[in-house]
Amino acid sequence: MPDLFVLLVAEPTLVVAYVVFGMVGFGTTLVSAPVLAHVLPLSTVGPALALTDFVAAWSNGLRLGARVARGELLRLVPPMIVGSALGAWVLFAVPVRTLMLLLGVFVVLYALNGLRPKPIRPPLAPQWAWWFGAAGGVLSALFGAGGWIYSMYLVRRLDDPQQVRATQTAVLTVSSTIRVLLFAFAGTYSEPGLLLLVLALLPAMALGLYIGHRITLKMNRQRFMQVLHGVLLVTGGSLLLRAI
Repeated sequence: MPDLFVLLVAEPTLVVAYVVFGMVGFGTTLVSAPVLAHVLPLSTVGPALALTDFVAAWSNGLRLGARVARGELLRLVPPMIVGSALGAWVLFAVPVRTLMLLLGVFVVLYALNGLRPKPIRPPLAPQWAWWFGAAGGVLSALFGAGGWIYSMYLVRRLDDPQQVRATQTAVLTVSSTIRVLLFAFAGTYSEPGLLLLVLALLPAMALGLYIGHRITLKMNRQRFMQVLHGVLLVTGGSLLLRAI
């Protein structure tokens, strides 16, 4: 069984992380990993969160499937796969701390820009799916944190917050599946202690998803965008702290 102290830290952390996931469709790793890293090795945190994200994305996907913008999903998935392969290569070629620092700066600046009042921007052209899909794939492979990139694209393509969240969940379902397969091929999940930890964390994941889903049902687009950029600000700051 997992250590009691580890669970006392991890369970509430996962609830908060999956409230965020339930609200905006991403952010689990960036919200929870900095906290979990204090009580677990990163070699355990990454694979464990990949599995809980996999379960969360599939369970959310079953409930939100009718709202998915399938055209946008089909545009994003091919470049996302290409980006994941590129990210796996970059992971071994460039210092991760340098990448994390640059990413954190970009996310914080983007979030601050999104939180300030400004006129509504025109929709993006569909061709931008290749840039955002590939960039998100790279960041998913590097940090398990590419969801915010997909959100940047989807909120400029779709007007309905529920459709944005559903499509975001569908994209992350594919992304989490790729991550889990990579960890499985590497033999990471052959460790029984890791699987027991994931099982112990699943109730916290389910509770967080439920709370996050209930909150989003009462949100309009403006409030949704405020929450989205607020999450980006927090997660970007988290990346900066981890890099420093």
